[in-house]
Amino acid sequence: MRRRNSFFEVLQFPLEVLFFAVILLGIGNLLTSSMFSSFWVIRNPYVLMIAEALMRIGSFLITNFPFLFVIRLVSVKGGGAATNISGLAGYAAFLVMTMFFTKTNLQATAYSSIFGISIASSSVEALSTTTHYPLQTGVIGAIFVSLITVSSYKRSRGRSQYGFFAFIDRDAYCVIRTVFFCCLSGIATALLWPYLLSGLQQILNFIAADTTNPINLTLYGVLDRFMSVLNLNTLTRQPFWYGADGGTWINNVGGSIAGDVNIWAKQLAAGSLTGMAGRFITPYYVLNLFAAPGMIWAVYSLKTDLIDRRRTRLFFILATIVSLFSGTLLPLELVLFLLCPLLFLMHLAYTGVLFGVFQAMHVYLGFNYTGTSTITAMPGTLMEFLSYLNNPTLRHTLIVVAVVGVVSFFVYFLMTQLYFRHLAVDLFKVGDTDRMVAGTIKAVGGLTNIKMIHSSAAVLTVQVFDPNLMDIQRLKELGASRITDTKAGYAISYGAASTMVRMGMNKSMRDSIRQVRS
Repeated sequence: MRRRNSFFEVLQFPLEVLFFAVILLGIGNLLTSSMFSSFWVIRNPYVLMIAEALMRIGSFLITNFPFLFVIRLVSVKGGGAATNISGLAGYAAFLVMTMFFTKTNLQATAYSSIFGISIASSSVEALSTTTHYPLQTGVIGAIFVSLITVSSYKRSRGRSQYGFFAFIDRDAYCVIRTVFFCCLSGIATALLWPYLLSGLQQILNFIAADTTNPINLTLYGVLDRFMSVLNLNTLTRQPFWYGADGGTWINNVGGSIAGDVNIWAKQLAAGSLTGMAGRFITPYYVLNLFAAPGMIWAVYSLKTDLIDRRRTRLFFILATIVSLFSGTLLPLELVLFLLCPLLFLMHLAYTGVLFGVFQAMHVYLGFNYTGTSTITAMPGTLMEFLSYLNNPTLRHTLIVVAVVGVVSFFVYFLMTQLYFRHLAVDLFKVGDTDRMVAGTIKAVGGLTNIKMIHSSAAVLTVQVFDPNLMDIQRLKELGASRITDTKAGYAISYGAASTMVRMGMNKSMRDSIRQVRS
């Protein structure tokens, strides 16, 4: 638990940057998207220029967020500038090796021009026919590079300054070692990645075999959100959003349109919705407009300190607005994945159920999107939902989506509360909660030393009468990733266990008072 909490603490800053990137992309999308022309039309060239610049910045940060994780991990775990430079060099080496050693006959979505790395001509015959790009390995490749960089830094610190290569200092040795092993890792990934893609393709073929089957759509929903967290959702979205796996439609002039998103956009423009497109998009209106806000405010309600509530209320309001207008699923899911994996699995399961239920009900609400980027696309926003209100053929669909959405708001609110209050620790009742509560009480100097206890989703705050009785080492052994002395008391980062530990400590205090009175 301590390692997981520490990992979350380290990556909290990149997650904040990712949230900021979503805001930038959302603002740019609101100002420039043609789908919102019924609400406003902006013709000022300077406003449009700023909006497009915000979109580019946001898209870049979202597309390359695995690299943000690399830089943050190596800078905290290692030695600042040395590990940052080593991480950058290692990441570039990893990508280049995947570009040179991977198979050239994989699906187009397997490759990506990350940081503009590509090769248009080569003396190698196999690479001379067309332009080649590195493999898109998402978070998985970032983890490989981070581990290698941190390991190289630690080894470089113990390197002797005497020997044949004594002229190479420790920082340079760290870079050289990182690049070397990242090259090996890139080659190994290039050789093994096709087998992973082959397994994924079998799952996608199973889904595409019958996209009218709710079970198949349920599987797609789970897979789509899991791959998004890994920054690999292009592999799952591209075939269904823009390919024949998502269906085909013959327009009035005999042209064939392939892909769920393409079909919806073309049919909406032609005013001839057939009621079949949109099945791969509909749940996003529920997730962005209702489910995510339900979870956001459930986390807010877990704060027991009224002063802390007032201090952070604006952030939760902002997060809700962002969820409504651009979606916060990616940063929110990454927080769940790092902080509370069980709640993340519950979210995946409910997402899959939404896909299956809407398919069973034949309720479809698509995405009027003409772009091609599946990573930075923003399906299921409030403005698009409102833009369909004037379409009489969609009224029943909008009502059903809204009803399911309201139900989902309360489901996510209660599900989040249930997890943090009862499931975050000791799921199988082996006594971990009691041990953490008893250990924490002892570490803070006993019940008589406790003045006040508060908690949030990730932090337990304890005010004590005598700070000299605090056992910081004991708290770390119990799983605390960080202990900070604040104005409100000692902030103990127990992660998702914080609420349950606070509830257990309060119960012990009440039991102690009853014993004294009796």
